[in-house]
Amino acid sequence: MNETNPTGIIRITKAEAESSHVDDLLKRQMSMRGEPGVTRDRRRKWYYQNWLVFALVGALGAFAAWAMIEPFFDDELYVQGAITHLNPDDALPERVVEGDQALVLRRGTQGSLRINGERIYLLEGLREILPGGGTAILDPAELREGRTVGLYVEFHPGVAADVALAAFVVLHPKPMSPERAQMKLGQLQARTNSAALMLFPLVAGMIGLFLGAIDGVVCRLPRRALLSGAVGLLVGLVGGFLSYIFANLAYTPLHQLAVGQMQGGGPLGAFGFAVQMVGRSLAWGVAGLAMGLGQGFALRSQRLLIYGLIGGVMGGLFGGLLFDPIDLILLGPDKPSAHLSRLIGLAVVGASVGGMIGLVELLARDAWLRMTQGPLTGKEFLLFKDVMSIGASPRSDVYLFNDPQVAKLHASIRTVGDECEIEARESTAPVLLNNRAVQRARLRHGDNITIGRTSFIFQRRKG
Repeated sequence: MNETNPTGIIRITKAEAESSHVDDLLKRQMSMRGEPGVTRDRRRKWYYQNWLVFALVGALGAFAAWAMIEPFFDDELYVQGAITHLNPDDALPERVVEGDQALVLRRGTQGSLRINGERIYLLEGLREILPGGGTAILDPAELREGRTVGLYVEFHPGVAADVALAAFVVLHPKPMSPERAQMKLGQLQARTNSAALMLFPLVAGMIGLFLGAIDGVVCRLPRRALLSGAVGLLVGLVGGFLSYIFANLAYTPLHQLAVGQMQGGGPLGAFGFAVQMVGRSLAWGVAGLAMGLGQGFALRSQRLLIYGLIGGVMGGLFGGLLFDPIDLILLGPDKPSAHLSRLIGLAVVGASVGGMIGLVELLARDAWLRMTQGPLTGKEFLLFKDVMSIGASPRSDVYLFNDPQVAKLHASIRTVGDECEIEARESTAPVLLNNRAVQRARLRHGDNITIGRTSFIFQRRKG
């Protein structure tokens, strides 16, 4: 007892009991007792981290695009058939000119042969592709009329009635389908040009499809997965076509500058290689513009659009920067086809785009929920809209499935300025905030939210 309180009775008003100060003291006391709290939460699952999930599905999307386009893409055209004519003395001059077109040979020729009625010049240092996958200088005696061989050909249409130059030969080729064996060099070149035109749009579209759909797949929301995936595919395809134009504007002059540094048909020098890397990086950075926008468009979220845009560009720049080192350093230049390096390079681009989108989201997000108990324990749900719905309906932004205690629209979280508040949407469906039922309450960093059998920790970038 004292003069201000002679009865010794402590009275606490309802406003005082529900004040934020009491909440802070309760959470501090829970932490001191070692109970689960924001400082002692050890259930953050590594495999639910968005940057990792996005990186993996981005690489899978790029792989899917590669698998679709690669059968129609030839770095050097492959023809196969019996040698009908062999002329060891046939040679091309170092510079072939026809009208306003010119072809400068970086290596001399050592004769020509005919396969399927087409003349193909043999470059000096012609190499045989061995059955084990390596290469060796070809013994000219191995080439004779009547023998069936395969040739990898550089094709230059329109120069002196088309020029075909062979740098690699297969002496024991595998059988080909009759349709493929009858294709002429011009047809193969047209097919490769079409595949090259589709490369950017298809890669952007498939990465957009996978990135757009993955959150719906993880959260068991087929409608969201289909919608976001379809929008991601469409935006990626259209954006890929547009970015292909601008990417070529950035890449072509730098590529020509890099090739101009080659001396006598040798490999790229250090400066040329650096220029090639920068050109490729800029090209894929432009392509990355369209790869991460699907979910933002589908869910009408400005935040997700910004994260996807910034992350896509950064990922494209980074992945493009690694494309040529993978091709020229790890796998070597002495090969007729870059299909393996293209697979790895595109997978790196896809993983970089996805990972960067997740990383930008991680660094820039303002508020999110982390599930600490429930079917997706460890997953974090970004508050990407001003009003987020939580419930048992698949249309909910946070879908709580297989829980009979959760109403279709159980609760909503509203963001107003820098503050967030949670509201129970049905009187018979309670929302527990720090183990107390609330109808509407302001959320603070570290608050525990329980809905049915599921619990979340509310977190803000600034506690």
